[in-house]
Amino acid sequence: MKKTAIAVILVINLFFPLNSFGAMSSTNYSIYADAIDSGGNLSTGGIYSLEDTIGESPVGFTTSTWYEIRAGYQAMERGYITMTIDNSTLNLGSLSQIAVNSASANVTVSTDSASGYILSIQSVSGTGLTAVSDGEVTVGSEEYGVSTSGSESVVSGDVGVEGGTFLAESISAIDNSVTQLTFKASINAASVVGSYNQTVTLSASANW
Repeated sequence: MKKTAIAVILVINLFFPLNSFGAMSSTNYSIYADAIDSGGNLSTGGIYSLEDTIGESPVGFTTSTWYEIRAGYQAMERGYITMTIDNSTLNLGSLSQIAVNSASANVTVSTDSASGYILSIQSVSGTGLTAVSDGEVTVGSEEYGVSTSGSESVVSGDVGVEGGTFLAESISAIDNSVTQLTFKASINAASVVGSYNQTVTLSASANW
């Protein structure tokens, strides 16, 4: 008996908005920020460290619609964003007209950005079934989509697997934020028999 099957491969991309800043560099070294001050020190204890400056001027944030100036050595501290996927190869198995098949992966994001992050589908390549358009992948219809769950999820119901789709968002720094992606597929009597494979590239962008 001929079967219809679909597989999904997830790929990670991390994005940092480009910052403009003055820096001093040579062949082997780079100083991305310096200070004119009257003192300071680096203190350490166990797993923690504290770096301070004394008498530095001027300092503080200045913002406009498009730009932000972080004046001061400590304000120039660079941030981080990380993303991991616990299952990067998903197999929805052999599809039938009497069930909706699904497979899930957990995406974990951490960032120290005070403005949080955005998780989205950057791009999709390969072949797929008809994208779900009514908010739910249902039995007996040819439909393919993804849903999300988690405290930062922004998806309602099932949506098509398409580049530019926002999946999760935080408006503050977050540690180990988990969003579960569940890919779903179903077929009908007119569905073309064959194997379908897609590569879905996910991106996590920090809001600096």
